[in-house]
Amino acid sequence: MIGKIVSHYRVLDRLGEGGMGEVYLAEDTHLGRRVAIKFPSVTANEHDYRARFLREARAISELSNPNIATLFDYGETGDGQPFLVMEFVRGQTLHDMMRKGELTLPRALQIIEDIASALSEAHNRGIVHRDIKPSNIMVDERGQIKVLDFGLVKQLNDDQIHLSEPEAQTLLAVRTRSGMVLGTPAYLSPEQAMGTSVDPRSDLFALGGVLYECVTGRSAFPGSTVIEIAAKVIHVDPVIPSKVNSSIPSQLDSVILKALAKSPAKRYQSAAELKADLRLVRELLQDDSGPTIIKSRLNTSELRHRSTLAALSQTLRRKRVPLWYILVGLIVLLGTGWTIWRWRRPALHIPPAEARNWLEIGTNALRDGAYFQASKALEQAIAIDDKYVLAHARMSEALLELDYVDRAKDELLRVTALVSERSGLPKTDELYVTAISATVRHDFPAAIESYAAIAQEASDIEKPRVLVDLGRAYEKNEELPKAIAVYLEATSRNPQYATAFLHLGILHGRQRELTQALDAFAKAEEIYQAMGNLEGRTEAVYQRGALFNQLQKLAEARAELARALALAEASDNASQKIRTLLQLSAVAVDAGETTRATDYAQDAVSLAQRNGMENLAAQGLIDMGYGFLVRGEPVEAEKYFLQALDAAQRAKARSNEARARGGMASLRQQQNRPDEVVKYLEPALAFYQQGNYRAATSSCLALLARANLQKGDYQAAQKAQEQLLQLGQQLHDQSMIAQAHAERGSALAREEKYTEALDHLSQAYQIYNSQGIQRSVCNNLVGRALVLSHLGRYSEAQILLDQASAIADKPGGEMKRLSLEVKVAAAEVDLGLNNFSQARDKAEKLLALSGNQSSEISARGNRILGLALVSGGALPAGKDKSAAAVEMAKQLNDPWQLAMAQLDFAEAMLLSGAAKEALSSALQARAVFAKLGQVASEGEALAVAASASSNLNDESKAREYALQANNSFSTLEQRWGTDSYKSYLSRPDVLRLRKHLDQLASSAK
Repeated sequence: MIGKIVSHYRVLDRLGEGGMGEVYLAEDTHLGRRVAIKFPSVTANEHDYRARFLREARAISELSNPNIATLFDYGETGDGQPFLVMEFVRGQTLHDMMRKGELTLPRALQIIEDIASALSEAHNRGIVHRDIKPSNIMVDERGQIKVLDFGLVKQLNDDQIHLSEPEAQTLLAVRTRSGMVLGTPAYLSPEQAMGTSVDPRSDLFALGGVLYECVTGRSAFPGSTVIEIAAKVIHVDPVIPSKVNSSIPSQLDSVILKALAKSPAKRYQSAAELKADLRLVRELLQDDSGPTIIKSRLNTSELRHRSTLAALSQTLRRKRVPLWYILVGLIVLLGTGWTIWRWRRPALHIPPAEARNWLEIGTNALRDGAYFQASKALEQAIAIDDKYVLAHARMSEALLELDYVDRAKDELLRVTALVSERSGLPKTDELYVTAISATVRHDFPAAIESYAAIAQEASDIEKPRVLVDLGRAYEKNEELPKAIAVYLEATSRNPQYATAFLHLGILHGRQRELTQALDAFAKAEEIYQAMGNLEGRTEAVYQRGALFNQLQKLAEARAELARALALAEASDNASQKIRTLLQLSAVAVDAGETTRATDYAQDAVSLAQRNGMENLAAQGLIDMGYGFLVRGEPVEAEKYFLQALDAAQRAKARSNEARARGGMASLRQQQNRPDEVVKYLEPALAFYQQGNYRAATSSCLALLARANLQKGDYQAAQKAQEQLLQLGQQLHDQSMIAQAHAERGSALAREEKYTEALDHLSQAYQIYNSQGIQRSVCNNLVGRALVLSHLGRYSEAQILLDQASAIADKPGGEMKRLSLEVKVAAAEVDLGLNNFSQARDKAEKLLALSGNQSSEISARGNRILGLALVSGGALPAGKDKSAAAVEMAKQLNDPWQLAMAQLDFAEAMLLSGAAKEALSSALQARAVFAKLGQVASEGEALAVAASASSNLNDESKAREYALQANNSFSTLEQRWGTDSYKSYLSRPDVLRLRKHLDQLASSAK
């Protein structure tokens, strides 16, 4: 097992073996973290147990408590072996602590309280642990308690003894013919020992037994055999704890004995109730003179029990008869068993013809991408024959495509319960089940292998359909050239197979091969129309419209999608109507028509909700959120994102949940709350990385880069931007490549690497402009204009801002935030040119328009207005505005924004004659610029500090700061090149600062 890959976990080492099976240390290859991966002791024919095991795993995965070891993942390997992926806890077990004598009474009570907290969380969700014992309690390296193996029952054969287990008295579980007694004898509740039903109070009995052992050092029910232990559990009350350990107060005696009451009705009725009493006892113990170390005790019966177990083990190992006798007997036994198995083996299940017909309809819909229709057809097949294995498997696939991940796993569990061994199915069905199971697990190479095997054996009629399945598997594995080759083979084998042409069109579109894509879509539509298949025809037209939207041919996209909507309405296909409305919403967003985009999305959401399509409703709410986000209406955006997040979580639609989190992260990015950006982003990014969703991963990386940029962690931002560019290049996705260049350009501009920034921004512009993405073009124009203005190239900057204004300020006011970005950039250009009155007017209008839309824009507007007023002679008003800008910048959680506000405030104070305030603010700004490596801004801050020191008659400091400023400026030519350096020095504000530096240098001589 070591070295193997299970799902996306690489097995590193064997950690041990216990009642539930083997446990290994593994590495999550997507997230790079260490995990524990567990394989239960279950043989191939124990399918009921296997299905139950995975059902319980799903429930446990929802538990969230710091005292519960987290279940990260669960599933089955390719050969049907179930597995769990758990949090890897470093530390020691509670059993180890007791054996080493490391427990005191207060510490023991605190540990039991923490276990009770974990049980309370589980019991509130209807989960009973069934096997609370010291070896299932871990104390990690920080002293935190972690309860292991929630609800995961142990299956030990009562004739097997593992002396390597840490507790000899807890080795055996008991099985009966009428049912299974789950748990460990020394901690069984009476109802478990008698094989009757259990509830949360059984866990509390077991916890009482653990508490008894913690504080006395001995078992509550010692015995030399399993039967003796079970008899004591049922009939004998334990020795009062304080008679074993005199340090135990009477109040703790009462708590322990109540927990160990034979009748469940006389025990604690909830873990919370037990925890409350434990806390009271622990508070009483705080007045004791000192803690008492509790030593583990083994009484004679326990020693006898261990001796008995050892003797039994030796007896089982002793050679009794000649080996050849055993071999002959074994052969006879196997032959007899095989004969009985053949005789008792059930006949292959043959589903009714009607169910097979619905399966074919559902499977064809799956291949066409009509997943909702597929699910409805497959529901019909299952309703007719609930034992139809392939129908359940295909339903799992449809649910996965619809983003119902947990329901998809449930269907696979149903498959597991229906067939004890896949080898019992017909060969083709076995391969189909294996391929679909691998797809649900995202093990696409395994799916490819199975579909390829089916294709080799398929008849000429069936082969094109199997090739489409194989192509879809290649698509999911991002092997697009191979997928295209397979689809082409399908069309050559059946030139009238519309589905194959449909997939060819989609993939040629993803490859930006427009001519081939349109030809394939046209052929698909022609065949569907000849067949009278209105839904297929709608899909072909829809996909063509989606392609035009992807290529930013917005007029063509709108026309095709309008046709698709009309066709969907003609067939009354709600799913296709909703998807088309959402695609029209996306077109409107890219066209800058966000009001229309919101209307389309609202229509889609309403239709989805009326038809019970929760996942499509959530998708529409997310699209509405983005529409309001683009329009600069954060309150509305947040409302829809949170509604979508709630809907997705309730439906357990993981993909939509991740999209909603991405939307909230985008919103928090605009609101300058980087910590919350990361909070929303990390679960989404983990989901996308685990599922290998590369395009969505790229969006998360872009947001993560901006959040790190805002925090001033330029190295982390650069790493995310480079990963983004690499992904775009791998996928040959021009939009992604443009986004990567835009993000990198913006970061380099902040780092004052202006020439490199212009290069990246220009590359992004070429792509955005060719695609006609107006919002992105406008953003890019503003970004390049600001870079050019920093370099003193104001005339070029003004041209770009005029172009941006024409986009952002077109009638309708759809791009309010972008319009504000253009206006604040224009005001900065006027300020840099010493056009103070124009800068003041533009800043005042900007602030009147912005209101509460953007605190960042308001901060920048006040910075500009403050300097413009001071420079124009309005000193008190200017000083107030500059001070307000500093306070606003403090709220942005962005050290660079604050430093820029402090630098502008320093200049305003210097012009106002407040040299002391100017010096203090300039030096604060300089410290940040130096830390961030922003040499030009550091030089400007030092120049202001030099002038302020001179005004304070501190000539020594003035000359020191002047020298440092000149040293900073002197490095810029090498960084930017001669032309850019000269244009920067021509800026009026830089000329003014440099003039004073030259005067200070002259006076020093």
